[in-house]
Amino acid sequence: MNGARRGLALLAAAATLWLAASPLHAQDTAYKCSSRGGTTYADRPCPGGRMLGPAGPRKTERTRAVPQDRAKIARRAMLSEEARAECKALDVKLADHKAQLKAKGEAVTLEDEMPMVFTQKRFRELRC
Repeated sequence: MNGARRGLALLAAAATLWLAASPLHAQDTAYKCSSRGGTTYADRPCPGGRMLGPAGPRKTERTRAVPQDRAKIARRAMLSEEARAECKALDVKLADHKAQLKAKGEAVTLEDEMPMVFTQKRFRELRC
């Protein structure tokens, strides 16, 4: 009797694993059928029915501006033409300052950082 229970338990475990590993029918193609004012879904084509399938992979637009860039563009659109030009120049200056400081590594002094601080201050004043 004890051996029969153990065998039954092993059989149940094997069946569970087999069912978990098998593909599900929910992933198959389905058809949306409309008739007499009602909508039904079927696994076989129906007259006037529309095929429904799994959604394709999502496509991301790699060339689209990220939200941070769009926010920066919106902020700068409110500025005058001169301020926009100055902001663009400050972007280049900040990148140069950061590259210079990174190249110096640990040997950076306060005098080395001051031009970047003044550039950042002007950047904030203009609300770039």
